[in-house]
Amino acid sequence: MNPRLLRVGMPKSKRAIDAFQTATALACFLRIPDLAARLAKEERGGDRRLPA
Repeated sequence: MNPRLLRVGMPKSKRAIDAFQTATALACFLRIPDLAARLAKEERGGDRRLPA
């Protein structure tokens, strides 16, 4: 894994954490994860049924 990518995903300063949370909230509000799942070329198994 690229260390730069880890630094982006795990910020340490308060301002960086706030920016990361804001960007994540905006992405969820715009339903970007759903769009990415629809456009993915392979099924990731997100529609699994849970056992009783």
